[in-house]
Amino acid sequence: MDLKTMDYEPLYTKLDSYHQMTSPLKAYLKVILREIILSDAQVIGKALWSDFPITFIHKGTLKTKLESKIEPGKSILLLHFEGLMLPQFLETNLEDFDLRTSVIGGATLMGIPSGHIYNLYKLFPEFHKIIEKISLENCNKLFHLAFDIKNLKAEDRFAALLEIHPNVFQLASSIDIADSTGMHAHTLSTLKGKYLSGGRG
Repeated sequence: MDLKTMDYEPLYTKLDSYHQMTSPLKAYLKVILREIILSDAQVIGKALWSDFPITFIHKGTLKTKLESKIEPGKSILLLHFEGLMLPQFLETNLEDFDLRTSVIGGATLMGIPSGHIYNLYKLFPEFHKIIEKISLENCNKLFHLAFDIKNLKAEDRFAALLEIHPNVFQLASSIDIADSTGMHAHTLSTLKGKYLSGGRG
């Protein structure tokens, strides 16, 4: 798909939610944005993060999984849905952990090339605010994730996920959903039937 024919509004709406963008910034972004088409199960490598440090999920779903190398099977998984900025993660303890972001069923990102980041900071004061708010949002999400894991039952986390993304079973596998909510796949299967049949509470 030619990026010029793509719908920029979802990205503009998301960025405006952080800080109101000026028309010049929108025009600049329209020129520099690049379409990144990813295939099913494709792992996001360092090269893509380096080339496009700021990315928006235009279509599709992705996941980031942190797994222990010392104790395989002990892991945590985050789902990243369409219409959101895609956070970047960098694992520094490579001897103990494996951290990777991959695609579920194919996805399209809209990326800001690294070569334009300096100009964006230099030319558009509101860009500083946007990046600041994105960073705060990511930190807040991780902080609340830690809180939920410590204080909520897996069933409560599953219910919260369904409330935000009622079609989550069309976006991710049951295994990934189970991993993201911290429950066993068999438990999820039981809850899936209960919640999707309207038997909540």
